[in-house]
Amino acid sequence: MNKTIRLILALAIVAMASTACKSKQKVAEITGANIPATTTPVSTPVSTPTPAEQVTIAEPEDTRNESFTLSEGDATALKFKYHVVVGSFKSQANAKGLQSTLVSEGNKAIVVINEQGMYRVLIASYNEYSQARNRINEIKDRFADAWVLVQK
Repeated sequence: MNKTIRLILALAIVAMASTACKSKQKVAEITGANIPATTTPVSTPVSTPTPAEQVTIAEPEDTRNESFTLSEGDATALKFKYHVVVGSFKSQANAKGLQSTLVSEGNKAIVVINEQGMYRVLIASYNEYSQARNRINEIKDRFADAWVLVQK
C-alpha cells in the first residue's frame, strides 16, 4: 500500500511538471517560411549622379544685420559683406584694448560702432559667408562667442 501511494504521488508530480512547462501560446504556421535563400547575388544597377544632378545644400547664413560706421582701423575691410566679430563693448577703451592686442598678434582688427553705440571688434572680413564661418571655426577656442555681422 505504501508503494502504491508513492507511485501515485510520483506520477501526479510528473504529470503536473510536464503540463506546467508547456507554452500556452498557439503557434501560427507561416506558409512559405521554409523557402531556402538564394545564393546568387542580385545586382541592382546603381547610377552615379552627373554634375548637373548633384545638388549642393548651402549652409544657412547665421548673421546679424546692423548699420555701423568705422571707429578705429583701416576702412578697406568695410568693402566686404561679412565681418567676423570677436568682441562687443559699450566702452570704446575696451574695444580699442582688444583691437590693439589682436593687431600686435598680426591680425588686421578694426573697431566699428553701431547705431546703439556698441563698439564691435572685427577680426576679419570676407565676401563669402562660408569664409567667415571657416574663420570662426578657426578661432572658436579663443573666441567662442564670435559671430558674423552684415552691414544693413
